[in-house]
Amino acid sequence: MKRIAVFTTTRADFGLLSALIREMTPDNDLQPLLFVGGAHLTIETGKTINEIKDFGFQITATFDYLLNSDEDSSLAKALGIATIELSEIFSRYDFDMVCILGDRFELLAIISNAIIFKKPVIHIHGGEKAEGSIDEQIRHMITKAAHIHFVICDEYAQNIRQMGEPEWRIFNTGALAIDNITKLKFLTKSELFKDLGLEENKPTILLTYHPVTLEFNISPLKQIENIFKALKQYDFQVVITAPNIDKGREIINNYIIQQAEINHNYHYTESLGVKNYYNLLPHCLFVIGNSSSGLIEVPYFRIPAVNIGDRQKGRIRHESIIDTEYSVNSIRKGIDKATNESFVKNLKNMNYKFGNGNAAKKIIKILRNIDINSRLMRKTLDF
Repeated sequence: MKRIAVFTTTRADFGLLSALIREMTPDNDLQPLLFVGGAHLTIETGKTINEIKDFGFQITATFDYLLNSDEDSSLAKALGIATIELSEIFSRYDFDMVCILGDRFELLAIISNAIIFKKPVIHIHGGEKAEGSIDEQIRHMITKAAHIHFVICDEYAQNIRQMGEPEWRIFNTGALAIDNITKLKFLTKSELFKDLGLEENKPTILLTYHPVTLEFNISPLKQIENIFKALKQYDFQVVITAPNIDKGREIINNYIIQQAEINHNYHYTESLGVKNYYNLLPHCLFVIGNSSSGLIEVPYFRIPAVNIGDRQKGRIRHESIIDTEYSVNSIRKGIDKATNESFVKNLKNMNYKFGNGNAAKKIIKILRNIDINSRLMRKTLDF
C-alpha cells in the first residue's frame, strides 16, 4: 500500500485532482491523504473546502497561510508561513509520495518540504507554458524538483524532456478534467439555471479573469475595464467567477463586484464549484477571460474561448481559441468571431488534443508499479 499525500490549495487544482482521488482505493494499493489549504479556506474565494466535503472526501488536515492582502510582501510572507505550516504536516503524517498539480506559488512550500523530508514528488500538468505570469517559472521549478511527471499531451512531454528529465519519468495520460466531465451527471438546463439564479432563455457567457502578473504595459484596472467596455454593447447574461489570489486580484475583483451591483446581466460568484462549472459550459455561447480552463477544458465542449492578453501565451491552441489583445476593439472582434455562426459550426468536428477521460486510471496503474528507490529519488540531468 502506497500512501499518497495529495495537496490542494485552489478550486482549480481540486477540480482536477478530485478525479484522481476518487480512483485511489485500497483495492488498487493506493491510499490518498488529502491536505487542504490556501484559497479553499477563505470566504473571499468561496470557502471551497465545503465543496470538498460535499464530494465526500475525507480531509486529513488543513494548512492556513494566506494573509489578507495581495501585495507582493504579503504573498512572500504567505509562502514562508506555508513552508512552516507544511513542515508540521510532513513531520506528523506518514506518507510515501507527494502529489501536486499545476503552478501556483504556494506549491514551492510543498516542494521544499518534500525535498528536505526526502519524499518523491508526483507533478501533474507539467511542461505547459503560460508566459504572462510568474506561474511559468514556478511550473518549471517544480518540474526540476519532481520525480514523476504526468502530462496532458506529447508536446508537453517533449518540453520536459528538453529540460533534462529522462524519458522513464514522463507519462502522457491526458487531462484529469476530462475524467470529471465524462463521469459527471449533468443537470437539465432548467434545473441548473434555477439553482444559479439565471434566466434560462437569455444568451449566457462565462467570464474568468486572473491577474497577469508579468504584464507591465497595461494596469490590471485598465485590463478589466476594457473587458466590461467591450461587453457593454452586447446583451449577454454574464456569469463571473472570482480571480486567483495573485498580485492585482483586489483591483480586478473589486471592479467586477462594482459592475455586478449596477448591472442585472452580471452574476458574480466566488466559485461555481466543479459540478456547476462543467454543467454550465455546454449552455454558454462562449467563455471569455484568461483562465487556463478556457484552453484545456472548454475546447472539449467545442465552444469558443475568447482568450485575452498574454497570460496563457505559449499554450497549445485548439481551433476554438480566439486570442485577443487587451484593447476594447480587439476584444469586441474576438466576441464577434465567437458568435459567428459559421465559426461555431466548424468547431463541432474539432479534434480534442488532451485525452479521452481515462487519465486517472492510467495514473493509478503507473503509481502502483513505481518503485520508491534510489534510482527514483536521485535526480540526474539527461539531455
